[in-house]
Amino acid sequence: MTQATASTILDFIQLERIEQDIFRGESKDLGTPQVYGGQVLGQALEAARLTVQDRDVHSVHAYFLRRGDFTAPIVYQVDRSRDGGSFSARRVVAIQHGQPIFTLSASFQKPEQGLDYYEPKQLPDSPDVLAQKGLLPDDSTRSAIRLLASDFEAYAVAQDADNNSGTLRWWIKSRERLPDEIALHKTVLAYVSDFGLLQATLLPHAPATKARRELVKKMVMASIDHAIWFHRPLRIDEWLLYECRPISTSNARGCAHGSVYDAGGVLVASTFQEGLIRLDQDY
Repeated sequence: MTQATASTILDFIQLERIEQDIFRGESKDLGTPQVYGGQVLGQALEAARLTVQDRDVHSVHAYFLRRGDFTAPIVYQVDRSRDGGSFSARRVVAIQHGQPIFTLSASFQKPEQGLDYYEPKQLPDSPDVLAQKGLLPDDSTRSAIRLLASDFEAYAVAQDADNNSGTLRWWIKSRERLPDEIALHKTVLAYVSDFGLLQATLLPHAPATKARRELVKKMVMASIDHAIWFHRPLRIDEWLLYECRPISTSNARGCAHGSVYDAGGVLVASTFQEGLIRLDQDY
């Protein structure tokens, strides 16, 4: 088990190669009852990445099967499903205590030239701009992503006249400068991407932050499945805006869509998640 304050994000996603296509990762104690889902997601993607050369990940689809135990390591088994002329596919199974706890499918592509379009987005001021204006939020908003606080700078965009679109939004970047390898930045973004989506599904039921925090206390919440599409190169050590929008809640499940923009308003990634949002019977 690795304490949250004892390592950097690079130490955390580093895997030990046990044998060909089999890796082992350590867990990080973030003060939660189980392993943070983004940890398994990030490490599984890293395991897949280590079996691919000269191709970049462009899509990830994952299922959370069982709770992870942060007191024990997790073993990642990679299946090389396909290596074609342009694309490679990998399937990863995360195993703990002899049982699969998570599966991931990822597709990698050789860089190609092609059409390029995304819907332009007007973003709120980044923390750097706010600092220049003397309007940087106080420390209370920096705790928006408490699970990631030791490794990331994070600021919530206040839900006021500037954020009335029914979304939850955060500015986020890693505290440390990372190597230039874009694949590494994508892996770290995968780690971050599991946070915020399920909270967004509660937004229609509790628009105010205080009310939503109270509702969360009454809920049993867990990720069920998760998808990421990487559209363009990105740097997680520079400010990214993560915008999470609720899509549907029903049958004790919630769906939300996420969009990730760089500080220039360029769409660099999209996410989608369904999760359990069950009212706790104790309430």
